[in-house]
Amino acid sequence: MALLSPVTFTAHIIGGAARGRQIGSPTLNADLSDVPQALGEGIYACFISMDEQTERFPAVMHYGPRPVFADSLTCEIHVLDRQILSPPTLLTVDVVAYIRSVSNFPSTEALQAQIQSDIKAARGILNLP
Repeated sequence: MALLSPVTFTAHIIGGAARGRQIGSPTLNADLSDVPQALGEGIYACFISMDEQTERFPAVMHYGPRPVFADSLTCEIHVLDRQILSPPTLLTVDVVAYIRSVSNFPSTEALQAQIQSDIKAARGILNLP
């Protein structure tokens, strides 16, 4: 896990395939044209704010392809400890640390287990209980 130079970006939220919700880790999907390409593919610990509000929430971000689903590049943000009933229009992401590279898993169950590990890692990085 590496700390980064501050990377902050604002992205429009777009619809997704709802796979995160189906496997128990709902995500907000950022428009790829708003994500800095210099960021690099990976899993990141971050804080987000929604629709230009000042309140920040801890999150885990996936930026890259989705090999488990043989799907294309995406930027998905899972907000920790908060159910998002209505997706925002804009999301500001403050990337704090790189957790790991994008990986393939033999099953969605293995992916779910890794997501829980990523959440635990993000909690440690972001100093959360």
